[in-house]
Amino acid sequence: MTINPESIATPNIETLIVSHSCLDEQSSRHLNTLLTTARQQQRHEEALADKRTRAFMVLFMFLYLMLGASLTLPTSPIDFSHTALRYAIESIPVLISFSGFFISVLFFFSTRRAYRRNLSWHTTISSLETRAGQQLSQYIEGLNCGPQNYSNTGLQSALALFVCVTWVVLYNFFTFTTSGVIGSVISLFISTMVYVMLDIQLLKASQTSVPDEHIEAP
Repeated sequence: MTINPESIATPNIETLIVSHSCLDEQSSRHLNTLLTTARQQQRHEEALADKRTRAFMVLFMFLYLMLGASLTLPTSPIDFSHTALRYAIESIPVLISFSGFFISVLFFFSTRRAYRRNLSWHTTISSLETRAGQQLSQYIEGLNCGPQNYSNTGLQSALALFVCVTWVVLYNFFTFTTSGVIGSVISLFISTMVYVMLDIQLLKASQTSVPDEHIEAP
């Protein structure tokens, strides 16, 4: 499917220089200060989100290497009387995959939060630009409208979801190979409960932090 660039409505550049005569000098200065602060905060949070994503990916690469190294360990010792040693060796991939799943859930929640905050900042900046007569974001959006206008934080959320699903599959696979069908069912239950409990606890923590910020604000 080809897209004709001429078929996409290009915004008028005159919208960037619209002046609001109804705003006095003090209000205009206040709006410009808020707009500058909002843009700086949005760029700062995007930079932090990129750093968190890189840190999580380095951690996942380390876990992948540890998991691959654990699969090379012998599962049948020479002395078959040491069954505890065999069970301990077989449980190493299960523990590593569960650790990877737990961290991937935190990574997914972190990227989802960054996506929502980026969307909130974008809405706020668009509203401030409309009131201040500096509709730069809306103009850029009009130029970049189309099926390939992807969000960086949205791509990070999709990557986090893929990593999380990968670790769920690995965790259930190694549990199945060590404990059979019953162990796989139990691992699915544990995975679901871990996700739900983390979601509830993190949501509760975010809800309690909002009133505290309003109380501390002058």
